[in-house]
Amino acid sequence: MKIVISKHDEGWTGILLNNEKLFYSHYSFKNKDEAVNYLSKIAGEEVVVEERSHPYIDVINGIVDGTSFDLPKINLDFSGFTDKESDVLKALLKIPAGEVVSYAELGKRAGIPNAARFVGNVMAKNRFGPIVPCHRVILSDGRMGRFAGKENHPMKKKMLTQEKAKFRF
Repeated sequence: MKIVISKHDEGWTGILLNNEKLFYSHYSFKNKDEAVNYLSKIAGEEVVVEERSHPYIDVINGIVDGTSFDLPKINLDFSGFTDKESDVLKALLKIPAGEVVSYAELGKRAGIPNAARFVGNVMAKNRFGPIVPCHRVILSDGRMGRFAGKENHPMKKKMLTQEKAKFRF
């Protein structure tokens, strides 16, 4: 596995690649050491570390700072996910920037009706954020729900607000 890290205005973004497929992404490391240590633990094996730009990191930073929502062809490593979990994550990739979907609706779109709780558990396991945009999944009553383990997380609200502003019709 390989770790690629890059500094941005507010910290560090890091990705973990498995044979050049995205295995894990994270955008709010405080410093280089934190990024390398965290991603190394996830890899659980010897890793190569590169400090440089990478197209996946550019995508992550663009989504987080609200400057770009274009997703190039990104090869995701779904190892460790069941087929149904992968189906949910793939269905989520089809939700356009500026739109939201409920957990129940995402389950239906993934071919798993009546699966709101299951979808919520998959969102909690999403290791590809914000590329696989779990911030676009909300409760059926319109409330934000959980994000990064917290209710009404300010980063979720920030990303949704940026997207809605950019894609207002």
